[in-house]
Order: sequence, then C-alpha cells, then structure tokens
Amino acid sequence: MSMSLDSPEIILPGDPLPQLSPLLSPPSTETSTSTTDTKPRSLRLGPGLTLSPTTPSTPILPYRYGTLNLTSHTKRPTASILSTPRHYHPSTNDPVLVTLLRTTAEQFIVQLAPYTPPAIIPFENYIINNAGTTASARKSRPNLPIGATIYARVAVVHKHLESVELSVPDPTFGEVISQKNTSSSSSSNQKNKKESSTSISAGTTTGASSIANRAEVTPYILSTSQPMTKLLLAEETLGKPLLSAVASKVPFEMIVGKNGRVWIDATTQKEVIQVVRCFKEFDEAEAWNDEDGGLAKGRQIVGKVCGK
Repeated sequence: MSMSLDSPEIILPGDPLPQLSPLLSPPSTETSTSTTDTKPRSLRLGPGLTLSPTTPSTPILPYRYGTLNLTSHTKRPTASILSTPRHYHPSTNDPVLVTLLRTTAEQFIVQLAPYTPPAIIPFENYIINNAGTTASARKSRPNLPIGATIYARVAVVHKHLESVELSVPDPTFGEVISQKNTSSSSSSNQKNKKESSTSISAGTTTGASSIANRAEVTPYILSTSQPMTKLLLAEETLGKPLLSAVASKVPFEMIVGKNGRVWIDATTQKEVIQVVRCFKEFDEAEAWNDEDGGLAKGRQIVGKVCGK
C-alpha cells in the first residue's frame, strides 16, 4: 500500500526528516512474534533520499525537492521524494498575494492563482479590525482599484465547493502598492503600508533598513514555483544564502505569498529588474534541486546579473 504522509509540505534538499528516523531501528528481540511480524525491520530509501552520517539525530536527508512519500510493507517500508507540482494548493492561515478582479456589494472577488476559481474577501474580513463592527466596516469599505494587489491570509478553504475565503486580519496586511505614486500624501501612506507588510512577509527586509517609496519606481510582482516560494520563505535554512547574495549587491524589499507571488521593490527601477532576474533565473534553473541547495548557482547568477 502506498500513501503520502499527512503533511503535504514541500521538501527541499537538506530538510531534516525526523519522522523517518524511528523506521531505521530494527525490532526488539524481546517483543512477541506477532509484534515482530508487523513492525518494520528497516527502511528502504528510494529516489531523493540519502543517509547522512554527520547528522545522527536525523540521519535521513533529501537531496532533491518534492513531497515525502511512504510505501508501507509488512516488514520493509520504502520512503522517497516525489516530484512536486508547481501548482499552489491553499491551506488555512497561508499568507498570499492576490489580484482584485471586481467588487460586489458584499465582498472583493480576487484571483488567488491563474488555475484556481476566484477567491473572496468579505468586506468585514478586510477592515473589521479597523472599523470595529460589521456595519461600519461595510460603510467604510476601502475603495480599491481593479487590478490592485492585496496581501491577505487564507481564512477558510471549502474543499468540496472549491472555494476559498480570505481575510486581512491586521494592519500589517492589506493593499500592496504596485503602481506609481501620484501625490506626496499618498506616497506617505503607501510607504507606511509597505514597511509594515514587508516586515512580516518572508521574515526578511533585505538590504537597507527601509526603501523610501518613489514616484519613478514601480515594484514588480514575480510568479515563482512552489519550491522557490518555500526557499524564499525559509528563515534559517536554504533561503538565507540566496537572499544574502542578492542583498549584498542590491538593497531590496519583498513580500512573499505562499501562492507563488513575490512583491519586489528597490531604490531604482534597474535594481528592481536585477532582483527579479536573479530570482527568476534561479527558479528556471531549478537550482534549489542542486546538492548544495543552489548556493553555487545562486552566487553565479547574482554575479552575472548584478556584477562581480
């Protein structure tokens, strides 16, 4: 019988897999015969997994991206890494970047991903924290332009109905400025929004402490694969070397949505394009699938795009 583990989380090269360690232990000779017959004697490592003597606490490590798959046999199970689809599957509490398609009397209709049905943001889910009540929230709902980018969180996933409900739970979420500013007053408000949003997105505001919003610079929304998205969201593992390499050349800010969209801003339009190119080329080369997690490839791409 073949089955996937409960968590559909994407695995990257080098991620620890402590849940597999107990399967490496042979059965105790003191157990009864009936118990010995059903307990796994050992674990066969399939494609994508290897033993690492340098990490005895979690000796099994993946060397390619994908999802963990466990095939159960009576005496010897097999674990492997299955290639992961690039499509995003929403889960509750996921931070996402969505595009406003239209507005109805009660809610915003937004695009979560090109291949999924539209999601919704009820007005009270957008500004209930600021307005205080549902009635006042509807009365003072934000007037967002069609095409606006909104940083939101997945509130409810109706799997059988194939529908998703989003929320904007606090002031660190909300509209992400992706258009040129037209006035000094709006620039000030947009700057505050951008700074607060960036600070919690991928856990990283790279480069300078904060990049002032400028009328001549338009941030970019980049679409990335699911393995690349996880790498950018990683706080202490493979994402840091790539982000550090880019930030050493170009100070930038970013907001990462788990639906594979990344908002990128920098001091100049040229620098915005450089950051986008670094991420895009790294993703297209599937460098996160390299044995070193893409460290060497990332440095090579950054050197080519941003200069040595």
